[in-house]
Amino acid sequence: MRKISTTSALFLTATLALLSWGQAAQAQEAPTTRRFAVQVHYGAVGNFFASSFKDTPYELQHVNFLGTAGGAEVSYRVGRAGAVALAYTRSVNMDEKHIAYLTNWGATRYVDFRLRYVNNAFQAIYERALTPDFKVHAGLLYITTASQTLYPGPPNSYGAPYTTIDESNMGNSYPEEGGVVAGLEYSRPIDTRLRLGIKARGYYLTSGRTFEMLTLTPTLSYSL
Repeated sequence: MRKISTTSALFLTATLALLSWGQAAQAQEAPTTRRFAVQVHYGAVGNFFASSFKDTPYELQHVNFLGTAGGAEVSYRVGRAGAVALAYTRSVNMDEKHIAYLTNWGATRYVDFRLRYVNNAFQAIYERALTPDFKVHAGLLYITTASQTLYPGPPNSYGAPYTTIDESNMGNSYPEEGGVVAGLEYSRPIDTRLRLGIKARGYYLTSGRTFEMLTLTPTLSYSL
């Protein structure tokens, strides 16, 4: 069972503050006839939940806190300062496992694995521009997970341990959660249709009452 933490409480407080700020601020965005925009993003993720796993001699499932995240977003402008968007972000956190063993002839060898923890985050977002280059956003989150666990076993006839890997995914155990997402984005135009920026976004799971991850991704947007 996931427990609520101080980080989770701070994230919810920050989310409410951002929404209040966005509604109160006067957007200075120049009028435009273009309403649709497509964005791609790719960068870093910090996964608080997955990196909290602890390895034991019988079960290996810890992954690194830092990983990669990327995805895309389609938005539709509403009024001068607002927009609604649908977004997808895939994050991957990994860790290499090296299990040392002695062969029957006394040499040290290793069994090597690379475990992955993958999140697929689907988001429905409301965005609000505070200036032509700076905006805040918040919305709803649906997330699915594929995570791997390595189980070292007894040695075989050569001295190497039997090992098995179990993956929990949507095909066998339906690991899915719902929550909220919020963040900030800064971007600058590089021509009449393209913008280059950077976006920070936090993901809080209300169904599990935990702060899942934080992404920091450069962005490239194209106005249609």
